[in-house]
Amino acid sequence: MRKPLVIIVGIMSAVMLLAIACGSDEANPDATATPAPPPTVLAGQITPEPTAAPTAVPPTSPPASTSGGDGPTAIAIDVDGDNLKFATGALSAAAGSEVVVTFNNSSGINAHNWALVEAGTKDAVATDGLAAGQDNNWLPVGDSRIIGSTILLGPGESGEATFTAPSAGTYHFVCTFPGHNFTMFGDFTTN
Repeated sequence: MRKPLVIIVGIMSAVMLLAIACGSDEANPDATATPAPPPTVLAGQITPEPTAAPTAVPPTSPPASTSGGDGPTAIAIDVDGDNLKFATGALSAAAGSEVVVTFNNSSGINAHNWALVEAGTKDAVATDGLAAGQDNNWLPVGDSRIIGSTILLGPGESGEATFTAPSAGTYHFVCTFPGHNFTMFGDFTTN
């Protein structure tokens, strides 16, 4: 059972690296966007409804972090267009504070999620997310390494992750969509 999972991870990694290598950094102003095809549903497969409907949030320039007295710390983060990376590589909050991360997936073609995980576990969480599958937002269910996360968001959608900031230290945020964890990650520091 372990060998097929390793093969699947290897194939997905190769496909994502090929996609990244074939991409262009320059946008074609004459190109028109075509919508992504709907996900393939196999016979007998049940697609769950998301627990919260994603809503559109206007993109922000730099990620904002605010704390209003007794209220939660609000952090906004976006993706870097259609590139497989976040718009910023570093976020922070006070240890023990309530945090609300608003993740805006402004990509026109890619689905993404946002997950805060224990330091050094981003790739293992993403690999275990493969086994959990799309129905679980590419995240292992009940995994203690995951501190907070959004649902899987389609192009142009936004979602929130609400959690208590962990003890002082450096953690990682990552997109666990298959293959994205290799380029879509950053540091989340608490003090």
